Amino acid sequence: MESKILKLSAILIALVFIGSGFAFAASEKAPEIEWNKTFGGSDWDWGNSVQQTKDGGYIIVGETYSYGAGESDVWLTKTDSKGNKIWDKTFGGSDDDAGNSVQQTKDNGYIIAGYTESYGAGHNDVLLIKVKPEE
Repeated sequence: MESKILKLSAILIALVFIGSGFAFAASEKAPEIEWNKTFGGSDWDWGNSVQQTKDGGYIIVGETYSYGAGESDVWLTKTDSKGNKIWDKTFGGSDDDAGNSVQQTKDNGYIIAGYTESYGAGHNDVLLIKVKPEE
C-alpha cells in the first residue's frame, strides 16, 4: 500500500510540474521578426554559420554555387547591424568547397572552418582559412 501511495505522490508531483511548465510556456509571447534579408544568385546558395561581429554587424559563412571558381565555393559575407551586405568574398578551387563555421579573431580578421574537395590529400579534407582584418 505504501508503495502505491509513493507512486501516486510522484505522479501527482510530476503532473503539477508539467502543468506549471505548460502554463508558463503558454504565457510567453512569441518573438517578432525585426528584419529579414536574403543573399544569393541564380544557383544554390546557403549560410551555415553566423556570428555577431565586434562592430555590431554579422559575419556569415556558407557555400555558393552562384559565385566563385568551382562547383561550389566557401562564401563569406559581412553585413552591418541591420543585415545590409557590406562585402562578400569566395574561396575555393575547381571542386566543391564549403565553409561550416566562422569566428571573428582577436585581430578583427576571421577564421573559417569547412571542407574542401579542391585541395588536400583526398576526398573532403578539412579546410581552415584565416582572413586578414578589414582595412
